[in-house]
Amino acid sequence: MKIGDAVEVHDDGLAMLQKFFPYKPNNLGWVHEVWDDGTILVEFPIGDDDPDEHSQIAPYPPNKVALREDLPRRK
Repeated sequence: MKIGDAVEVHDDGLAMLQKFFPYKPNNLGWVHEVWDDGTILVEFPIGDDDPDEHSQIAPYPPNKVALREDLPRRK
């Protein structure tokens, strides 16, 4: 995975939150950084805000992150 790749995170916590807000996926984002140990930092948009202005980043192990080639890359 490379910085800017669109990804889907498979995380139980995000899945639980999705039940409260089913109208918008909360597990889609972009690779922000990849650490030497394989940890992937995923940048998630917040609401409809511009991700350059308002987003959050969270670390995930590589087995929880899948490429989404059907979604646009982030520059």
